[in-house]
Amino acid sequence: MDFEFWSNCWARPTQPFHLTAPHHFLTKYFPTYFCHLERVLLPLCGKTQDLNFIAEQGIHAIGVEFNPVAVESFFKDSELTPTVTQESDKTHYQAPGIDLWCADFFDISIDDVGRFERIFDRAALIALPDELRPAYAQHLVKLLKSGGKILLVTMDYVATEMSGPPFRVDIAELERLFPKATIKELDRTSILDSHPRWRELELSYLDEVLYDIHFNEL
Repeated sequence: MDFEFWSNCWARPTQPFHLTAPHHFLTKYFPTYFCHLERVLLPLCGKTQDLNFIAEQGIHAIGVEFNPVAVESFFKDSELTPTVTQESDKTHYQAPGIDLWCADFFDISIDDVGRFERIFDRAALIALPDELRPAYAQHLVKLLKSGGKILLVTMDYVATEMSGPPFRVDIAELERLFPKATIKELDRTSILDSHPRWRELELSYLDEVLYDIHFNEL
């Protein structure tokens, strides 16, 4: 992962990948995919308000983010004072209904967070270059319970018009990354006009796409 690139992004005050409200796919599909759960994992979560939304529904939200600026901003913006524990090279922040790990996601294990029935990947996979995506996908699966699902958001655009990140990831690539899963597209929406950064790129189209990645057994 390009830690320097994303650290520089977090140093800027506004970013198109950060939303000040819960992600619209999460709120739309929450009743179907999340409401019965006890815990949800959000990898490479930044300072997303998805954590607060999930916790407010009475479900424990567990996030992982490598950048301390994003982690500290999340708690400041949320007006929460966490308990902070240092565990080797991982920093564990705890607040009511929320656990947030400041760590390299690849260093997070089931000993740290356990396994999950549901993982919500809003912008993690598409932040990674293609050479890191297989290892990331394998690590995600290690943290998933048998029969679990990954709800994963990708971006779709004309590949020659933008190099990323965020990177274009289509269903064919997901099928290569998760060969044991059943994968289906649930939804897509245009975000071309959602931020000045996207508009200035003059893309032909820019869609967010939500996929249901289901593992009958692991």
